[in-house]
Amino acid sequence: MDRRSLLLPLVVLAAMLLALYTRQPPGTAASTGFSTENAQAIVADVARAPHPVGTIEHLRVRDMLKARFSALGLAVETQADFGVRQSTKKGMPISVSPFENIIVTLPGRDRTKPAIALMAHYDSAPWSHGAADDGAGIAAALETARVLAAGPKPARDVVFLLTDAEEAGLIGAEGFFKDQARADRIGAVVNLEARGSSGRAFMFQTSKGNQELVALWAKHAVSPSGNSMADAVYKLLPNDTDLSVPLGDGIDKIGINAAFVDGLQDYHMPTATAANLESRSLTHLGNFALTTTRALAMAERLPARTGDSAFFDFFGLGVVQYPISWGWALVVLAVLLLVTAPVRNVGTSWPRIAWATLGAGWLFVGAALLCHLIAIPLYDYGAIGMRERVNEMAPFMWVCIAVCSGLTLILRPKVTSWIGSVVLLTIIALVAQQWLPGASWLFGWAAAVGAGMVALAARTRIDTPVLLVVCVVLGGIWGALLLQGVITTYVSTAPITPAPIALIVPFALALIGPLIILFGKSNWTRLVPAGLLGMAAAGVLLLALTSSFSPRKPKPGDLFHLTDTNISKAFLATTSGPRQLPPGLARRFMPTGFSYFAFWRVPWSDTLVIPPSLTIVQSNGRATLRMAGNGEPHRAMMFLIKPSSDLQNASLNGKPVVLTGGVPTRISYRPQTNGDMALTFDSASGGNLEIDYLYATPGMPAGTPAPDGPTTDWTWFSGTRMVIGSTTLVW
Repeated sequence: MDRRSLLLPLVVLAAMLLALYTRQPPGTAASTGFSTENAQAIVADVARAPHPVGTIEHLRVRDMLKARFSALGLAVETQADFGVRQSTKKGMPISVSPFENIIVTLPGRDRTKPAIALMAHYDSAPWSHGAADDGAGIAAALETARVLAAGPKPARDVVFLLTDAEEAGLIGAEGFFKDQARADRIGAVVNLEARGSSGRAFMFQTSKGNQELVALWAKHAVSPSGNSMADAVYKLLPNDTDLSVPLGDGIDKIGINAAFVDGLQDYHMPTATAANLESRSLTHLGNFALTTTRALAMAERLPARTGDSAFFDFFGLGVVQYPISWGWALVVLAVLLLVTAPVRNVGTSWPRIAWATLGAGWLFVGAALLCHLIAIPLYDYGAIGMRERVNEMAPFMWVCIAVCSGLTLILRPKVTSWIGSVVLLTIIALVAQQWLPGASWLFGWAAAVGAGMVALAARTRIDTPVLLVVCVVLGGIWGALLLQGVITTYVSTAPITPAPIALIVPFALALIGPLIILFGKSNWTRLVPAGLLGMAAAGVLLLALTSSFSPRKPKPGDLFHLTDTNISKAFLATTSGPRQLPPGLARRFMPTGFSYFAFWRVPWSDTLVIPPSLTIVQSNGRATLRMAGNGEPHRAMMFLIKPSSDLQNASLNGKPVVLTGGVPTRISYRPQTNGDMALTFDSASGGNLEIDYLYATPGMPAGTPAPDGPTTDWTWFSGTRMVIGSTTLVW
């Protein structure tokens, strides 16, 4: 046996262990002054129960937070209004909600300087205790206020902005930053969020022109975690946090955002309790809040907008940062190393390498597609199936890694395949640098390292000790960085697709290709690919035959009564497939105007359900569409309105909105209170409004089967009486 064939499994194992270890939050708190014990007590107080807007518990949390900040000797005020936010992102609704922001000010030495805002939201999702989202952010803000208030006076004011109605559509943040006097006072914003219950506090978003801002964060951070690829990809997603408002059009503040995202099974779930929140994650988020806010507050000058950075943390030890345009140098270096390499010395040619590049691309795409397709039959329809995917993210990730590794090794790649993979990676780096430059560092450095190894091999030989050392050290280190990025991306996209895991295919072939080639030459390794694929198949079978649901990871309920006024019939319905329904002929159904909701339904007995009230009144050249609930607290009140022509000078509850003729616009009122809305516009031209509505109030009719689990963010109609319908109103 050639002992060098052992290098591959050893390097892969080391890279995996390094990636997994450095994804964990630091084990102990740094000497920043942040108290984990204080923060845990605050989280426990915030997260006693769900506290969405419009509930008694929400008022208790508001008053408790005001009292805690007042006890620090800080000035506390509130900002209450009825908010309306029309997102600029395609497909997003006009969100409507009352809100009451808590605004706390720590005065600085020079109160004329632009202030720093440390922002977190204090409302929760209706079914979640909100310990992480955003109790952790609230606790971090309070602890930051305590430390700063007890220390040297900052150079400028620090505003602790506890926003309301974030879960209803960023309403509180919109209300604050649309108030010109309040917004003008703020020079930079630090936002705190969470999407799970564990993991490192990952800095995933900044404002434009971020070179000085990133440098300031990196200089003061405790075990920094974050990279520009996350920032670049996040900008492409429909996701929003409160920071989307001050970074948006017309406001454009300096801002930075962090969240922990592991433990996704607790996101917006009843299990999002203080007991299930990882204390190290709370500490890491708190240290991000304290060190970043303090650095900004103490600075005599805020970070200037210069250029954008490419940056990444090096296993939490520090941050590598450089101007984003320098990524072109990595691409050029990789190209030069490749085109000047005498590849004939390693028994290949450029025509053969070109075909191998296509082959590597197809292997990458095929592995991604296979991972995606495996998940489809493994999980059931709809929200409950998606929740089971989340519960099984960790084992399914290893199934997909085994699939990708097995496919890579079973082909027994040779030198031509290795060089072709480096060429593919260089092409990807070129594309990323042009169209997604924030993500280019991952591909650019890997392409340059791979091309350097090709140049070395072509001038020596494929198994020279120097090349193997470079492959082990640089390939292994970059492999660990890649795996970190793949896991983070997978955690973010797993409910939709595991396909990003396939990125390990071209990276592995390019960065540790010589080790893979040596591994494939030994007879004892021939069964390894089949073994990996067999393990993947066994994993899929085990996941298919066992349930992931348990008291710690409860199966959500997903059952509701549905009245369809368009056809005057009633149903028992679910979003999670026919198996959740009583026996009967279940039909898949998409409600008119709300085709993004897919229901399965069976006929059921009628019950009295009062739809929302829709009326138009006219006066003094203005028309007003009044949209009112039926007097009960509700779970959802949505309208899809398509005007026959553009509505001129339109306002919703006094706030300007845009409704375009012939284009459906969704309006969503989500607080669990009885809500009324008024859409007012010029009426001189006349016309009509085509309106679809979806209205759900809590409580199933008597004699109807009850949901067999709690409500979650993905099953938020569960346990309700829903009524849907359509109408056309003329003015």
